[in-house]
Amino acid sequence: MAKHSKLGKKLIASLDEVVDVIESGSLSRLTVRTVKLPADPMPYGPDAVKRTRARLNVSQAVFARLLGISVVLTQGWEQGQRKPSKMACRLLDEINAAPQRWRQRLVAA
Repeated sequence: MAKHSKLGKKLIASLDEVVDVIESGSLSRLTVRTVKLPADPMPYGPDAVKRTRARLNVSQAVFARLLGISVVLTQGWEQGQRKPSKMACRLLDEINAAPQRWRQRLVAA
């Protein structure tokens, strides 16, 4: 008998379980989908964050509020002390793709 790695044993056990479920008839339908995920967001350095904020023509305080972050974090990004997370970069990409849409979300009080 061939020696199986720990991962190999787990895979075999999982496949055996799938076979058991299918043979028992308790699995009535199996759907498999292939999806294409968006590309990773572009990285944002201090200048890119400043340009994004400038496209909206807002202060750091308003920009922070729009993004749901603190003004201190916004300042850290713009001064190069902190880097935006991938999720924040994705949001910055969305703002840059449609700045007019984001400007419309800002209503003068």
